[in-house]
Amino acid sequence: MLDENEKGLSDYLDILRRRKYYFILTFPVLAVIAIAIAMSLPPIYRSQGVILIETQEIPTDLVRSTVTSYAEQQIQVIQQRVLTTALIQEAIQKHNLYPELRQKASPTQLAQEFRSNVSVDMVSARVMDPRLGRPTTANIAFTVSFYDPNPVKAQAVANDLVTTFLSENVRVRTDRAAETTSFIREEANRMRTRVQVLEDRIAQFKSEFSNSLPEMLNFNLSMIERGEERLLAIQNQQAQINDQLHLLGIELSAIDQFLPAPIQSNQPMTPAQRLAMLQEELAQLSNRYSDSHPDVIRLKREIEVLQGTVGSAAAPGRVVNPQYRQISLQIESLQRDLARLEQQRERVEQEIETYRERVAQTPQVQRGYEDLTRDYESELRKYNELRAKELEAEIAQNLETESKAESFVLIEPPLLPTNPIKPDRKKVAALGIFLSGCIGLGLIVLVELLDGGVRGAKRLGEIFGSSPLASIPVIMTQKDYLIQRARNISYIGIALLAIVASVAAVHFMVMSLDILWFRVMGRINLM
Repeated sequence: MLDENEKGLSDYLDILRRRKYYFILTFPVLAVIAIAIAMSLPPIYRSQGVILIETQEIPTDLVRSTVTSYAEQQIQVIQQRVLTTALIQEAIQKHNLYPELRQKASPTQLAQEFRSNVSVDMVSARVMDPRLGRPTTANIAFTVSFYDPNPVKAQAVANDLVTTFLSENVRVRTDRAAETTSFIREEANRMRTRVQVLEDRIAQFKSEFSNSLPEMLNFNLSMIERGEERLLAIQNQQAQINDQLHLLGIELSAIDQFLPAPIQSNQPMTPAQRLAMLQEELAQLSNRYSDSHPDVIRLKREIEVLQGTVGSAAAPGRVVNPQYRQISLQIESLQRDLARLEQQRERVEQEIETYRERVAQTPQVQRGYEDLTRDYESELRKYNELRAKELEAEIAQNLETESKAESFVLIEPPLLPTNPIKPDRKKVAALGIFLSGCIGLGLIVLVELLDGGVRGAKRLGEIFGSSPLASIPVIMTQKDYLIQRARNISYIGIALLAIVASVAAVHFMVMSLDILWFRVMGRINLM
């Protein structure tokens, strides 16, 4: 009995030899079916356009664009806008896409099918980043592709998609720049209204407190000083005039108002003449004696008696003293000057009081004026900033309108595809053949597991419940060795042929060996 507790290579080869017909009958049939399926799959054509992402032509230090989104974000936004259900329905109707599917699918399902056939892929490259000063990976372009069994339709739809991407990019950027300009302009107009309101309030405040404004403080103080100087001058003039009036009054009291008319020797003296003579005598005595002198008292009594009889008016026998009249006129003139100076003094005092009230009111007015001015300057500064931003936004809008900013440029339009992009019939056939071989081998293993035959001492011991007493080894003759050697050589030859066939299949159906070699070496170098 054979000792087969553990299987070796010869055991597995023996299994293959015993069950080879399962593989021989299964593998070719399945391989043919796989090849037939690979050849019968409908071709799918791809039409692809390449769009370059061009950076802004004018340096950003001079003109900065108001569109701040990156190109990748912009592409994603445009893709979402282009692939809406409504636009997809228009494209399906225009190019008569999916005629069979339209009979049984809903618009949502058709849109989903259309989206699955659209591909937008970024093209990256290593560029020098001026900000970091080192190489970095950046997206320099992107591709827009459409897959369809009909190459003409694939090209037509791809052309429409590329055109839509280009036009939509220009429209979106222009609209965003215009919206930014419009927003800033509206904000500037609102700020201008607020500035005008503050200007009106300041003008009204100045009109109401024009004489108490801070800039009028020095003027008001100078007017107070000047008024005080004028008041002092008027007071000095009044004092001088009062002194003159006092002196003139003293002088006038010493002069008779009337002079006696010339007395003729043959005519008696009238009471008026007597009164004038006594007054002249009293004036002479008053200059020499005091008022308590007996002669002065006597003359005053006689004069009082005569005044009661004669009166104060000039009698026909008397004339007005010219010196008395002259001094009286001087006194009247000085009294008029004094009244005029009094009026001037009152007016100057009133002006001084007015200016003092203005000066006293200046701190309160200054506080209110500074509050208004501070608000006005703040609003005016914001308004000027908004106007400057509005000018920058208008320049940025012109930048977008004239396509001087970041833009999409079509460098390779979609062409009419001549070869289908998928399915890759060679790869599908190779995969089908590989799976056919795996199924054949799997069938052999399955049959071997399900086979109820007894082979090996271990299996025999499991059946009888005890191990065999001994096992007889295989006795190999010279002829058996030659047969085994020839069989091993044939196995090695078959393995070599399988390896060569596999390499040839990879080379012709998957990837050229030289390309595969360079890729493998590149990965090794990166590691």
